[in-house]
Amino acid sequence: MKTKKIILMSLLLSVALVISLLEFYIPIPVPNVRLGLSNVVIINSLLIFGFKDSMYISLLKSLLLVIILANPISFLYNFIASLFSITIMFLLQKYFNRIFSLVGISVAGSVIYIFIQIVISVILLNTYLLFTFVPLLCSIGVFTGIIVGVVSTYMNRILRGIYVK
Repeated sequence: MKTKKIILMSLLLSVALVISLLEFYIPIPVPNVRLGLSNVVIINSLLIFGFKDSMYISLLKSLLLVIILANPISFLYNFIASLFSITIMFLLQKYFNRIFSLVGISVAGSVIYIFIQIVISVILLNTYLLFTFVPLLCSIGVFTGIIVGVVSTYMNRILRGIYVK
């Protein structure tokens, strides 16, 4: 691996970890569900490095969250939701790039991220009460996705200027 690539991946991992830790303390009315703001980093790593390296960043972020928060269940919430989110964003970016802008890809990724977390919460907590929060969380996911898409657009331009494959 090139030194620039390792440094940039480390930077993206650090930013994703800090965002995830801050997101952990943002009060949301639903337990064990996060907003998916670290998708900013995942989208940019997906655009810059590709699918495989984005999965490495997501896996490392999830493992570091488990170590820092001492909550192994958080690995399931973060990594599985990130896996589905990254896969959907990768497929949209690869096959429907002309139809969806970066904001549209981000909205889809954020909504999938939140929905997968709800499904995991329902399975682990064995309650269907969380499905009543789906409209609220999907609207939060759309709003978060728009913000993430706009930030990712500018962040990607900055990173593209610094890093070239």
